[in-house]
Amino acid sequence: MVLSSVVILLVSHSFLVQNRFYATQTIRTSVQDNARAATELMGREVRTAMEGGVVVAAAGTLTIRSPLALSVVCNRDGIGSADVYTEGGESDLDTDEIAGIAHRDPVAGTWTAVNASWSTLNGTSGDPAGECAINGADTLDVAGAFHRIANLNTLFSPVPAEGDVVMLFRETTFAIQTSELDPSTLGIFRAAYGDSLVEFATGVDTTAQFQYRTVGGTYVDVVTGAALAQIDALRLVADARKPAPTGGVDDITFGWSVNVPLRVVR
Repeated sequence: MVLSSVVILLVSHSFLVQNRFYATQTIRTSVQDNARAATELMGREVRTAMEGGVVVAAAGTLTIRSPLALSVVCNRDGIGSADVYTEGGESDLDTDEIAGIAHRDPVAGTWTAVNASWSTLNGTSGDPAGECAINGADTLDVAGAFHRIANLNTLFSPVPAEGDVVMLFRETTFAIQTSELDPSTLGIFRAAYGDSLVEFATGVDTTAQFQYRTVGGTYVDVVTGAALAQIDALRLVADARKPAPTGGVDDITFGWSVNVPLRVVR
């Protein structure tokens, strides 16, 4: 009976150790996958940022602008509207994602971006294709690719001229704040322009943050003012943490970060 008891205790201990090891490895894998998925999602969007597209650069908040469509002004009226050519036309645009319009200065080569919803920009009157055809544009079989952009006089001074390039863009905000799913940790949230933040990653450690590198500089956690246009790389730090399995002592942590160069920085 004594020997049997010893054997049972040894087997039970071995089982508990193996079970705890398995549980720890499962949690560690979950933590790693969570951190990687979060940084990969953010990285894909950040890489599409337009020139000067970093709008907010703080440790817990990042807002970027990304191009949706480039257009060329082919006609301008006297009341602040312009007719433009966009490949694919309005039917190829997800107008719900439009957060604003940017104008490229043909001399300086810089962009001026202004937030405006599609309901503000959408011109519904006139004959854009016909007006552009009068100015020499080839509209044969592509009349649907021409559209009127309204209210430009309230957004730009002067209004973009014929031949100028304008860009419709989206705006995305990422934030690191207290998780709604697990208030004991932080979460990573995302929101399109005009929408509320939605949590897409949970279990983020308190060390998680956004970091920014300006041209010729080192990484810092806050950039403001004119220096925003000098940001040439972002670092997404998404350290993750989960409580240890039953019987464990230390939380399961995983340090993970990814550097994202901004290819469109001047």
